[in-house]
Amino acid sequence: MIRTCTHTAKEWVVYSFQHSMRDRLRAVECPKEIIDQIGGWSSSDVGESYGEGFPLDVLYKWLIEIANC
Repeated sequence: MIRTCTHTAKEWVVYSFQHSMRDRLRAVECPKEIIDQIGGWSSSDVGESYGEGFPLDVLYKWLIEIANC
């Protein structure tokens, strides 16, 4: 039996990238709230939905951290 894939190659690349990004941020002990914002994931915590999120310099710090490891 041949299985058909409902995802395009582009969707698989983005999906894999998101998982790799989350794993790498966890490896450098990045806080969950920052991981969620960088990856574009929503949080189940209502309080986290208030405000504009972390400033770019904070996000940049964590992205540099994973680039250097």
